[in-house]
Amino acid sequence: MKIKLILVALSLSFLSCKSYVQVYETKADNIKTIENAYVFENDSLTITYNFWQEKGLMEFVIYNKLEVPLYIDWRKSSYVDNSVKLNYWEDVETTNALFRSYYSTSFYGMRNSSGRSTATKSKQERITFIPPKAIYSRAQYYLLPRTDLILDKTDSFKEVPLYDTSKKNTKVYTKAFTKEESPLIFRNFLTFSLTEAFNSEFYVDNQFHISKILKMEDKHFYGKDGKLVRTRNKNLPFQDDRYFFINLAHQKKTFKVRRVHIK
Repeated sequence: MKIKLILVALSLSFLSCKSYVQVYETKADNIKTIENAYVFENDSLTITYNFWQEKGLMEFVIYNKLEVPLYIDWRKSSYVDNSVKLNYWEDVETTNALFRSYYSTSFYGMRNSSGRSTATKSKQERITFIPPKAIYSRAQYYLLPRTDLILDKTDSFKEVPLYDTSKKNTKVYTKAFTKEESPLIFRNFLTFSLTEAFNSEFYVDNQFHISKILKMEDKHFYGKDGKLVRTRNKNLPFQDDRYFFINLAHQKKTFKVRRVHIK
């Protein structure tokens, strides 16, 4: 009897050892979607967004549509996380150290090393110059850098094939949010000018929020071919520049967890 109980316990432990991935869908305010990416456009510029990274790295590409230069003042620009202002530019000087070394073998077989180090100081660029008909890209902040939103596995799931060619089924749990209910509302506020002196300015304020979370087995997320091709295969489900994901197996040491209960 004891042996049977041990076997049952072991089998249950193996069944529970599944890794999960959560996929986060976002929505934008008054920004059009072109080829699965958010694209903001006015008379002067186009901004294209891409969130598709683990933890959601907010990358944006600015294209200057004008025949004259365009300037960005990063001191007057910010990433806003749930009303918390995060600076794109800090008035600080950083030191970058470089060490070069080499090894040599002496006549007696002793290995000696020698080297030299150099250091350069640099400051962040406060004002960026974009030439006419040119682009500038930036990626600085993660949308969920230290935490993830955990779904309770109670209901609101859909049973689907584990992946396209699989005969097994798996559950995909879903939680949808209105903008008012969203656990994350984030903005990209940028200050532009047509002169380097910023005699006159104009602003772009793009706002987004998490609209849905889907939780699934990592086998379903990565597909039959596994993690090595996941970020390169546009035909796999969920990959979309308006989405991002978190592999929950990587979050075991997370100290701060915001929980979401499925109703």
